[in-house]
Amino acid sequence: MKAWEWAVWLALCITPLAVAAASLGSLPDTVAMHVGPDGTIDRYGSKYELLRIACLLALPNLLLMLASWKAEALFAKGLVHGIDDPHNLRVLFLVLGMIETVIYAGVVLSFGRGVLAG
Repeated sequence: MKAWEWAVWLALCITPLAVAAASLGSLPDTVAMHVGPDGTIDRYGSKYELLRIACLLALPNLLLMLASWKAEALFAKGLVHGIDDPHNLRVLFLVLGMIETVIYAGVVLSFGRGVLAG
């Protein structure tokens, strides 16, 4: 992988933690952590639990980064089908990582806005 690809992957892995840390200042000390199917809140927790969730959500990007790093080896072993080039596989992994990061950032930011709205 090229240096710019490593930089993008590191940014994608750090972004969930940065978004969670940035949202901590605007959240109350206790936040709703789970809402049941009927819409009632059935679990409250500390706002710092968002950092643990952010670490869990950064993990798929870390795994995609490692798979992207080993794209040539995956091709050499015949483990990739439907994609004709290791470069295209790396692009696919990068796009998937970006989509996952945007979805996570949107969820965290809307969660914080919903808590503040009451």
